[in-house]
Amino acid sequence: MTDVGMTAVNEAFGRALDAVNAYLNHWLEPLGLLADEVSAAIEPASVGSLRDEDLAGLAEGMIRQLEASPDVIGHGFVAAPDVMSGLEHYLLWFQRRTNGIRRLKLNLSATDPDLYDYLDTDWFAGARRRVGPVLYGPYVDYAGADFLVLTIAVPVMVGERFVGVAGADLDPDAVESALVMRLRNLPGDAVIVTEDRSVVASGSARWMPGERLAAHPSSEPDGWLAQAALAPWSGWSLALAAPA
Repeated sequence: MTDVGMTAVNEAFGRALDAVNAYLNHWLEPLGLLADEVSAAIEPASVGSLRDEDLAGLAEGMIRQLEASPDVIGHGFVAAPDVMSGLEHYLLWFQRRTNGIRRLKLNLSATDPDLYDYLDTDWFAGARRRVGPVLYGPYVDYAGADFLVLTIAVPVMVGERFVGVAGADLDPDAVESALVMRLRNLPGDAVIVTEDRSVVASGSARWMPGERLAAHPSSEPDGWLAQAALAPWSGWSLALAAPA
């Protein structure tokens, strides 16, 4: 390819990279707002003695966010251990179902073998470890949504203390459609992949969502016209190959 041709490719790739990053980052705004609302609702001295009713005022905003965002399946707050009085696990989480928006009820009893133990999940533990946003999936959330989701979580801090995460479960099909729209004008076959090489979206039929590439584009960049990491918190990359 000529220098002029590669310049055009790189310019188009840069525009697509910006568009995809803008789409990913726009999900952080409502989660950041929720994290701030949860933090404001918790007095530092009350951490460890909080009860469900202390956070009840947050429910209306969670429901409004779900009503305003058809691509969001679930939305809410997930507490760290010893934040709620007498509870190691606690969720104030609302979910969209066919019969409307309902609060999610899961088995959170520490003595039950069917406990939904979210503490070691990639999205919860990742947000806690990084003290920043994380994206995990798509994956089948058997215990929570019971279908395929993408989860974004941001840490909730009260002072210097991590008290949980504000999170959202996104519909992967809706996310894929939104991403494909931003790849359509690229002069080649574009693909968005996770750190483990799983395809999230593709601008052509060359790759299908869920397929795993033989090698990550960052490890073999010479095989691509262009490749770059997307928003660092996402762990995703965008790569462009010559048309097959």
